[in-house]
Amino acid sequence: MIAIIKGKVLSKTPSSIIIETGGIGFEVLVSGRTFEKIPGKGQEVELNIHTHVREDDLRLIGFFSTGEKEIFLKLLAVSGISIKIALSALTIYEQVELKRIIMSKDSDLVRRIPGIGKKLAERIILELQDKFKEEEMLEGPLSRGALEDDKVFEVRQALKTLGYNSKEINRALLKMKPEDIEGKKVEEILKIALKEV
Repeated sequence: MIAIIKGKVLSKTPSSIIIETGGIGFEVLVSGRTFEKIPGKGQEVELNIHTHVREDDLRLIGFFSTGEKEIFLKLLAVSGISIKIALSALTIYEQVELKRIIMSKDSDLVRRIPGIGKKLAERIILELQDKFKEEEMLEGPLSRGALEDDKVFEVRQALKTLGYNSKEINRALLKMKPEDIEGKKVEEILKIALKEV
């Protein structure tokens, strides 16, 4: 799967851009906010990519940040949410703003996104609010700089490999104190985490 595309901007519209790299022009779908950050024609751009494959359909969706990509994928996982709706959500709201709206259960603001009615807004809130709350809590006590974040990421991946699901992993990491992470090796942090799952 394609994870990153770096190349020259051949053309752009508010919903997609064409990036040339290695003699190939890739059409990449983008949100309105991502479009605003895209440089002019002929200039270099680098985007995180989600490769969306469905039977005979293959689309590339581009993001400047991994955070935006993660929210897009969470939205897309909700039944009834299409690529177009998920990108519309990230066009209307900043990613942090969208998280807060969902966590505060504000269905009226969710319904401002084109293509989302009352039932779909309620489903989005129901399915995503707890995921976002767990992330917020995790980012709070454990976010101690890039090095520690990398260690926590490696521990998270190791626990996934061992067969634990996201809920169990988040619960374990939330129980850990900052001193369980700072100055320790990944192996040591993993041992502590395994006691908490």
